Amino acid sequence: MKPNRPLNVLILFAVMVFIIVDSLTTQAQPAGTSNFYTRVKDYNLAALWHAKNIKLLSLKETERFPEPYGTLGKNYQRFYIHYTSVIKDPSNLYCYHVKGKTRLGTRVLLITGTITVMQAGIYKPASVYAPDTYKGYKRGQIISKVVFTESETHPGTVIKGELTTHFCINAQNQLLYDTLDFGIDGYGNNYFAGTLTNHTGKEVQNLQYGDYNLSGSPFSDVGGITVPPQYEKYGWQSFVDAIPDDLRPANKAAIAEEKRQWWNNL
Repeated sequence: MKPNRPLNVLILFAVMVFIIVDSLTTQAQPAGTSNFYTRVKDYNLAALWHAKNIKLLSLKETERFPEPYGTLGKNYQRFYIHYTSVIKDPSNLYCYHVKGKTRLGTRVLLITGTITVMQAGIYKPASVYAPDTYKGYKRGQIISKVVFTESETHPGTVIKGELTTHFCINAQNQLLYDTLDFGIDGYGNNYFAGTLTNHTGKEVQNLQYGDYNLSGSPFSDVGGITVPPQYEKYGWQSFVDAIPDDLRPANKAAIAEEKRQWWNNL
């Protein structure tokens, strides 16, 4: 039987279109930016997601790298995540291998996976998306695909989604975690939006986490995070009780809990 050449040509054309569209999508830049995708691979981005400290550029100070705030599911249960290592892949320069831990209540699990850069752009000065300019700095945004697998007692539990990271580049061409707006109302970084699918594959819950803020959630506030009263019982009580300069025992205990490095206990 003769091969169906028109059909074969049509299939080949469809495949080629898919490859081209996929390539363009992968290398697109965020809205309001000029394309930085091909150049971002020349930098090591690991310190955007895992480091001992960050520089508060506008204040000329340093502080400990932030621990993300996170919520899981319809009750916005508090979700903790901590990366213990982030290493750039020597072969795929857009891919970073991640190890870390997650926590729900008292349950702590190991995770492994990848952060893969999909888009990168430098803000155009005239763009409505552009943040305030600072002398000597260029500012930009990276959008990455996240795939983590929780291991040990719950093999197959998967975290998938999109991570939005803000960065800046100084006059020495160093790419840094963008803290130029640190302390300004609504400041935040490293916002993740996605899902957590349990090890059976039958339960899928919305998951979000971010540094300093949770944009677009009921917890988002101009001052950082404000927990709605109806969700306090879902793991947020110590956060609510941790009032600075309040020396009552309950508050001191809550502050200690918020500062505790829970990822060292496994």
